[in-house]
Amino acid sequence: MKKILLVISLCFILTGCGNYAELDKLAIVTGVAIDKDGDDYEISYLVANSPKGQTSSKEGEAKTTVYSGTGETIPDAAMIIEQKSPKKIYLGHVNVVIISEEIAKDGFFKVADWLFRNPEARKQFYLLLAKDEKAKNIIKIISPLESFPSQSIATLLESNRDSKSASTTTTYNNFVGYVLEQGADPIVPTITIKGDVKEGSDQSNIETTEPTAYLALGPLAIFKEDKLVGYVKAKESELINLIQNKIKEIKYTLNYNDDDITIDSYNLKTKLSLKDEWHVNLNITGTGNIYNINSDIDISDPKEIEKIEKKWNKSLQKSLKKLIKKMQNEFKSDIFGFGNKIYSTYPQKWNQVKDEWNDKYFKQVKVTINSNLKIPDTGSLKDTLTEAKKWKK
Repeated sequence: MKKILLVISLCFILTGCGNYAELDKLAIVTGVAIDKDGDDYEISYLVANSPKGQTSSKEGEAKTTVYSGTGETIPDAAMIIEQKSPKKIYLGHVNVVIISEEIAKDGFFKVADWLFRNPEARKQFYLLLAKDEKAKNIIKIISPLESFPSQSIATLLESNRDSKSASTTTTYNNFVGYVLEQGADPIVPTITIKGDVKEGSDQSNIETTEPTAYLALGPLAIFKEDKLVGYVKAKESELINLIQNKIKEIKYTLNYNDDDITIDSYNLKTKLSLKDEWHVNLNITGTGNIYNINSDIDISDPKEIEKIEKKWNKSLQKSLKKLIKKMQNEFKSDIFGFGNKIYSTYPQKWNQVKDEWNDKYFKQVKVTINSNLKIPDTGSLKDTLTEAKKWKK
């Protein structure tokens, strides 16, 4: 028995060595950028540098390299990179794909098929849109917090998704699924560069206490099927995530007695249902604490809290209705999936309207918003600071 275990162990060890030797011959791509260059396509690969054979990595040596190729088609551009790289290109570890605005406006499906048909590429990578910048430049920016720019982008996305409400994560599978689904359109997070691109791609960018250039997430990009139709503001991005039931927390500011009050809301839940074929109900529940208040208000008075709750619910309903109207009339993009709800509930009716859903019928949908938001706790202070000053006098 011991001999058998020894043989099995040796097999694993030898197999591992063999795999290591194979990996050393690969150029492992962790990020892909897709741009337009006139009528041609430009593909850029972010490749993780491996130690050179028989040598050790030099201190300060760049851990990544960007290879680019241009061609009339995506495969042509990719072939140019194959000819440049001394190692075999391997796409099995791609975790982010950045597309330019030109690619998005032209239609993502024109390049998506190349990714889908590549047998090595996983389909769970994050998809982002480079706003006001070439996609190629995005994957060049290095960060002091992550070894690879692609990992920095993925971490930025995930941390914003978990701790903030203005962004979201969209994978390749998510995007394609929305486009192919009946009555639903996708959204994609945007990313841009703050600072100088050249300085941000230099090793010195991570050797200072304050980087000269860094990546920042922007507003959500709205797509109609697979084409970019516009962007929304940060606050609108939060409301989109709220309608899609993707967030549990949000800071909401409203005007009350000519002053601003910020409410830290949590336990948010949105349920979408149909009242009839053309009538959608949005039911929103949640609780909140008064996060910031500068006015002379007695927040220990239950009646005052009731007034704030009423104002909060009305303000949120008004903001949501305005956003929905914008999607129906300006963008004509059903990112909320109202059509999908009709498709699953009234399939025969859907078959009659699906061909003109976005342009004609989506805007005819009536939306009723019912919100039941409560403030069970007024925060850690019994009185506002303004009220406390009055007592001091």
